[in-house]
Amino acid sequence: EIAKGNFDIKSNVKSRDEVGALAGAFDQMVDGLQERDKMKNVLNKFHGSSITDDILKGDLELGGSRKRVTVFFSDIRDFTKFSEGHTAEEVVEMLNEYFQVMVAIINKNNGVVDKFIGDAIMAVWGAPEPNERDAHNAVKACVEMREGLAELNVLRLERGETAIKIGMGIHSGDAISGTIGSDERMEYTVIGDTVNQSARIEASTKAFGADLLLSHETMDIVKEEFMIEKAGDVEVKGKSNALRLYKVRGYIDADGKESPVKTQWSDYESGKADKVKIAP
Repeated sequence: EIAKGNFDIKSNVKSRDEVGALAGAFDQMVDGLQERDKMKNVLNKFHGSSITDDILKGDLELGGSRKRVTVFFSDIRDFTKFSEGHTAEEVVEMLNEYFQVMVAIINKNNGVVDKFIGDAIMAVWGAPEPNERDAHNAVKACVEMREGLAELNVLRLERGETAIKIGMGIHSGDAISGTIGSDERMEYTVIGDTVNQSARIEASTKAFGADLLLSHETMDIVKEEFMIEKAGDVEVKGKSNALRLYKVRGYIDADGKESPVKTQWSDYESGKADKVKIAP
């Protein structure tokens, strides 16, 4: 029963001999396993299962290593305006319902949520463990999030609430994956220009009126399995050369058949984007 994960079981041996002493020690061991299991479940909710495994093994130290990753950023459109017109409790309720949908899809596609930044989500594929399908899994997650958001919006509209629109950006490249901070307070994350560029790509969705944009690097990896359409070039702060970005319109199966995925909220009116300018 203990091997199956049932830590509520007890030996029920009451004798005062060697067998009783062994049973008492056994029950203490089971209590320790139960506490460890609770701790693991809590850590999973904060860090993801792969990072939690490293923490419990004691493998996490300050520092990191260079890895090939795919980084994802998403942001809710007009979130500041929404926050101004609602109570703090209503904002938190909306965010938790929205995150519940998005995070489940990221986890399902083998991504790791790095952090929440207000209404924004940062996730990574390829850290702590890389996979040759990281970029594909990330783009697939985005398309599924497009569909998941549409289902959530139907529910919100039925309740008389406003629909949510989002922007998602993806870029693949090298980054340092590891633990930063101090011996007293650590945080696992990925750092590097790949992360910054992913954030700029997400910001560019406002300028193009699209819910999802890919970098050329990510597009080149996944183009055989997804319907790709050039969005245009953008000039972004901190980059001397313009970035060429692409929209994702749906899937391409093994037989070359296209399956478009479009919703009422996957395209919207373009607007001004901070730190981003569409190149002529």
